[in-house]
Amino acid sequence: MANNEIKTNAEIYREQRKERLAKAQKKKSGKGDKIIRILVKTICILLVAGIVLYGAGSLLTKVFCLPQKVLSVATYGNEKVNVAEYNYYYMSLYNQIATTTQQIDSYYGAGYGAMYTGFDLTKDPAEQEYIGEDAPEGVKTWADYFRLMAPEKAFMQREVYKTAMSEDAKKAGFELTKEKKEEMQTSIDDAIKTFEEKAEENDFALDNYISRTCGEGLTEKSYRELLERDTVVQYYLEWFEENTSETVTDSKIKEYYNKNRADFDLVDARLFAFSYAKASDSADSKDPTYTKSEAKKLANEFKDKITDQASFVDLAKEYALPSQKDAYKEASATLAENLVKSTISNSAENVAEWLFDDARKTGETTVIHEESSEAFYVIYVISPAAPDRQTAGADVRHILVQAETTKEDSEGNEVELSQAEIDKNFADAKAEAEKILKEWKKGKATEDSFAALAKEKTDDTGSKETGGLYEDITSTSSYVPEFLDWSLASHKKGDTGIIKTDYGYHIMYFVGADKTEKWESDVRAAIATEEFTSFTTELLDSISEKIEKNETIINLFVETNEKALKNSAAYYASSASSSSSITY
Repeated sequence: MANNEIKTNAEIYREQRKERLAKAQKKKSGKGDKIIRILVKTICILLVAGIVLYGAGSLLTKVFCLPQKVLSVATYGNEKVNVAEYNYYYMSLYNQIATTTQQIDSYYGAGYGAMYTGFDLTKDPAEQEYIGEDAPEGVKTWADYFRLMAPEKAFMQREVYKTAMSEDAKKAGFELTKEKKEEMQTSIDDAIKTFEEKAEENDFALDNYISRTCGEGLTEKSYRELLERDTVVQYYLEWFEENTSETVTDSKIKEYYNKNRADFDLVDARLFAFSYAKASDSADSKDPTYTKSEAKKLANEFKDKITDQASFVDLAKEYALPSQKDAYKEASATLAENLVKSTISNSAENVAEWLFDDARKTGETTVIHEESSEAFYVIYVISPAAPDRQTAGADVRHILVQAETTKEDSEGNEVELSQAEIDKNFADAKAEAEKILKEWKKGKATEDSFAALAKEKTDDTGSKETGGLYEDITSTSSYVPEFLDWSLASHKKGDTGIIKTDYGYHIMYFVGADKTEKWESDVRAAIATEEFTSFTTELLDSISEKIEKNETIINLFVETNEKALKNSAAYYASSASSSSSITY
């Protein structure tokens, strides 16, 4: 059967989004946990969701934790990692990938997280293949990865912490400010408070509960110490990447761009395909089938009739298969905007090569044969390959006070509220928003204090953990109009306001606007990411070469960790439910 259906702009965008997620995950999933980021409030929180993960055992091991505090699982020079610290980083590695998976699910829907991280929360890590690039020798499953990389991560965190606290770092501009120290302590106190509540619910002493949920051998004191160290490491790594980005020279940006144009240039075009692929059993019987020569003839016939974009749209309606006629009534069906070469190359390599050739001109047409997909593509160039010249965009923080417009009935169905109820909910939301803004203004009234308030009070799950932050907002961003208009209006840093959207009321905080063209901003970020990755990878490699592990001790205690994660997988499998964030 001939198949004239091509990807719509929306489909192409979704593919590009998926590819960006995949690329981002590859950077995070390779050898040695390349980008180490510890989100304090998420550490171990996944593991205390109503379940006690470790079973009872001997009084010596489970209460006093003596073996875990004394026995060493690995050495690096004169330093040692005991069992308790090993267990902490084992669980930390699990939480990092589990949290990333959950966040992707919350943004894009259930299943996306596992698709792009390669980690399924509902399955035992010991039964899941590890998909990261350059896996250490002996790593076949995610359980293997946690087991082998926990000592590396422990020593890595120690080395980065030393660097962060050194005089060289201070001279370079890194500073652990009073505000950051306060933020760190508040986050850790909140985490401990959560454990206190859970411990009381489950009738455990706090130390015993932390040991059971975050790693055997840990106590409140040791857990706090590790959290403090990891938070300083997080602050330093964030500063390192930002500082690297800020110090990239214009000449280096131009040089990098010229060598990697295909990664940054965008193309706008119209495309239509004539397929000669064999008809499937489910194919519409009303659609004609084409041989290879017939498909080629039709494609050239289509091309020869093109005079402009409007004619391309009309021809697509004319040549569309009967089953696709309705789809091609819309001009957007053939439109492909902001195409990236790497995305097209995955499915149409010849099309990508032609479109991104420097010789292309606006209005140029051609027919390209893609043997792998058994199709001839008719192409019209709207805009040839060029850097993205829109500005990099604005950054804002917000706190959403949501106004409910629906409720669940007695049978669990979602029903609309009456207009009177909706009006009351919006009035209440407005009053609450004004109260929160007033509260913030009475305090320190800084960006950090606004971020802390957002983490505590916002109803937007998509930005809660980042303190209500949304970055790189441009005129083409997919936010609701009111949110977009306020973000792109003329503001100075620190300006605030309250706006109403269909979701409720938003307390807005203007972080800043980057007038740099987006291609330049993207190149700068790419260079900084490469240098950051090199820094962490080289450091980890140097550590890995010198670590000596006591496999006997590891094997003695790792079984408990594996059992904990198996229990966690069973918990998620039995209560699997997706939570979607609000998108503006």
